[in-house]
Amino acid sequence: MIRMHRTLALTALVAATAGIALTGCSSPQEAPDDALALGTGVAVEVGTGVEMSFAIDDVREGKLSDLAEMGVQSTPSDEGKTPYFVTYSVTLTDGDIKDADRSALPVPTTDEWKLSGTGSYQPIKVLGQFDCTPDGNATAGVSPDAPLVACQAFLGDKDALPTVVEVEDLGTWATKG
Repeated sequence: MIRMHRTLALTALVAATAGIALTGCSSPQEAPDDALALGTGVAVEVGTGVEMSFAIDDVREGKLSDLAEMGVQSTPSDEGKTPYFVTYSVTLTDGDIKDADRSALPVPTTDEWKLSGTGSYQPIKVLGQFDCTPDGNATAGVSPDAPLVACQAFLGDKDALPTVVEVEDLGTWATKG
């Protein structure tokens, strides 16, 4: 597996309805040559004879009002910033879900994400559940018939251009083909 290294700086942001933490990242301008295309999965072994695929499916720009719909209150310091939403999926590709080691499931925590490109981006940690997928199709877990579909939110500079999504221990994806 690929191990991504990054420098993290933690800043606390107090919101009216939820707490969020922002993590600052330095960013390259272009995706590396070995970056995966959106929708390309990486295999993750999650138990004896059980394999799942983790894929970045979509990166889209949102509006600050989208954060409010998620239950996150923006602050005056967020003015001029833009939220970005990265949709990912985890699909059972081999074995039986009941044999999966739940602690090995490829569901990254907020501090395992990095979005980079032109501008700076901070992953947003939201307490509680939210759905920031493009079509509102988030799912709560992997089943034999359906993938887990979830999203990681970021707060970025206005008019930023994300080009790379990195997920620690899983891989690097280019946002453009």
